[in-house]
Amino acid sequence: MKKQLALFCGVSLLASNSIQAQFSISPLSSFGGGDGWLTSVEYSALVTSGDNRGLAYGNGHLYLQAGTAAAPTVRVLDAANGSEVGSLNMTGVTGGARALTAIGVGGDGAIYGGNLQTALSGTSLYKVYRWASEISAPTVAYTGNPLNGARLGDSLAVIGSGANTRVAAGFATTPAIAGNNGYAIIDPTAGTHTQVVFGGTPPAAGDFRLGIAFGADSSTVLGDQGNVANDTRLTSYSGGTGTLVATLSLSAAAERMMQYNVINGLPVLATIETGGGATTGTVRVYDMSNPNTPVLLVSGKNQTGAVTANLNGTGGIAWGNVTGNLDGTASANLYAMNSNNGIEAFVVVIPEPGIASLTLLGLGTLAFWRRARK
Repeated sequence: MKKQLALFCGVSLLASNSIQAQFSISPLSSFGGGDGWLTSVEYSALVTSGDNRGLAYGNGHLYLQAGTAAAPTVRVLDAANGSEVGSLNMTGVTGGARALTAIGVGGDGAIYGGNLQTALSGTSLYKVYRWASEISAPTVAYTGNPLNGARLGDSLAVIGSGANTRVAAGFATTPAIAGNNGYAIIDPTAGTHTQVVFGGTPPAAGDFRLGIAFGADSSTVLGDQGNVANDTRLTSYSGGTGTLVATLSLSAAAERMMQYNVINGLPVLATIETGGGATTGTVRVYDMSNPNTPVLLVSGKNQTGAVTANLNGTGGIAWGNVTGNLDGTASANLYAMNSNNGIEAFVVVIPEPGIASLTLLGLGTLAFWRRARK
C-alpha cells in the first residue's frame, strides 16, 4: 500500500506540475478592442434581441448569423480582431419561422446554414443551404421533413468534406412528438436525411435541440439541452438506430454550445455556458481522451459587467486557427457567443502529447490507488 501511495503521489505531483504549467486559456488580445470580447457597442451586427444565433469558423474567418428572422445575414469577420470584412450572398434564403439560424463549415471550406421550423410538415420543410465559398450564391443542399410535427433547426453541426460531409440537427422538446429525443443526419450532397431514433430514454426529448456536435467521427454525436445537470449525451448511430453511449458530467447545467477537436494529439471538447447567473458566458475546455468521462482542463470568461438574458439559450462556439509552438505546445484560437452578449475570443494552449499523456497517467494512478484502498 505504501508503494502504491508513493507511486500515486509522485506521478500525480509530476503530472499536476507539468499540466498546470502548460495548459492555459487567455483572451485573444487583438480581438474586440484588446480584451478578447466584441460587444454590441463595438459592432452593430451584434444585438440583444435574440437574432444572433449562429457562429462558425472556417477559411480563416468567423461567420456570424445576424439580421432578423425574415431577413437574415451572415457576416464575415476577421478572426484576428473581429472586424467585418464582408458578408455572404443571401439570395433565395427565405421561409421558415426563421430563415436561417445555426451555421457550420465543412472541412473543404463550404459553409452550411439551416432554417428553423417550429412544426415540420409537408409544406413547412427544413432547409440546409450551402455556400461553396464566400463569394458563391447559396444553393439548397437539402429540403425535407425528417420528423413530421417536430421543431427542428435550433442547432446544427458539420463534419467532413465533399461527398463525405454530414450535417446534424437536433429536435426540440415541444411539440411533443414521438422521436423528438433524437436528431436528423443530413447528407447535403445527396440531399437526403436519416432520422436517428433511440429505443428508450435517455436521451430525453429535446436533448439535442440547443447543443449538438460531432465527436471523433461522423457516427458520434453529442447533445445538450442544458436544462438540468448531467444531461449531456454521448451517442453513436448506425443507419437510423441511435445508441446512448454515456451521459456526461460537465461543470454546469447550461453548457449548451459545444465543439469537439483534436489539438496537439489531444481530443478536446469546448463548451459555453448560456444559462443565467454569474458564470454565464464561461467557456470550458475538457479532455476527451476517455469520451465517457470528460476532464476539465481550463475555463475562462472575457465578458465583464452585467449579462443580458439569453432567453432562447442559443449561441455558438468554434475552434479557430491552431499553431505549433517551439516548446512543443499548440495554441488554438477559440470563439464563443452567448446570444445577446457579444463574442468572446481566447487562446488555448495545449501541451505536447507526452505531457498530455502524463495527465491521463496521473488520473489513472489515482483511480488505481482508490481501488487498491477498497
